[in-house]
Amino acid sequence: MADAISAPSTGKTAIIFGATGAVGTPLLETLLQSPTFDKIHSFQRRATDGPPNSKLITHTVDFDKLVAKDEEEVKRVKEIAADAVFITLGTTRGAAGSAQAFEKIDKDYVLAAARAAASPEKASSNKVVYCSSQMANSGSRFLYTRSKGETEEGLASAGYSETILFRPGFLAQAQRPKTRPLEVVYGALTGKVLSRFSDGAEIPVPILARAMRFAGEAGASNLIAKGVGSPPVEAFKRPAGSAVTVLTNGEALRLGKSLL
Repeated sequence: MADAISAPSTGKTAIIFGATGAVGTPLLETLLQSPTFDKIHSFQRRATDGPPNSKLITHTVDFDKLVAKDEEEVKRVKEIAADAVFITLGTTRGAAGSAQAFEKIDKDYVLAAARAAASPEKASSNKVVYCSSQMANSGSRFLYTRSKGETEEGLASAGYSETILFRPGFLAQAQRPKTRPLEVVYGALTGKVLSRFSDGAEIPVPILARAMRFAGEAGASNLIAKGVGSPPVEAFKRPAGSAVTVLTNGEALRLGKSLL
């Protein structure tokens, strides 16, 4: 049976960075079901066995070399000529070990990957879809939300026809290698209390993944047609004329549920 999200195959190619993470894993799974994309290229730091699928091509990548603009490493990514690039890279300060290490992974790796994957031959139609965070703001006093905001603004000038930013709240049903005690506590609060009063509290990661996939397949105009997404606030720094669309947690939740 044809997948309900999208139309028959258009022979397009997608790249995903962060396919082994909490959001990236379900995103890769749903991308492999997409009739829109014939090939899915997953770039990751370590070689892993992905889901068995003829559409999936995995590559190891040295993100530090991408940051340093190593010609050979950049060429390996850019030659894919992707129609859509999905980025779910991220970490926490605790996991990274320091503020500097956090920003390197959370911002520098993301921007270097996006710039490397931006194909000049697809510049009039390519899209980058990024999993950011609620309250992302380059002017924030807080490291996490400031890094996300600066990353968003950097993506807006990374060479894409469309930049689509998802700002989820708490990531429910996230599968992680190690349990995060604070997440367990906060997840109970958002799931049993806050989500009853607000659609901005949390989103199950499979729902978020489906929403991100649709964004990469259909583009901003079709998001707007579904009643979700809007331009960023005026303070958002971006090149004149750049097309940037932001989806809140509630909008991603409604979109993802509508695709089930």
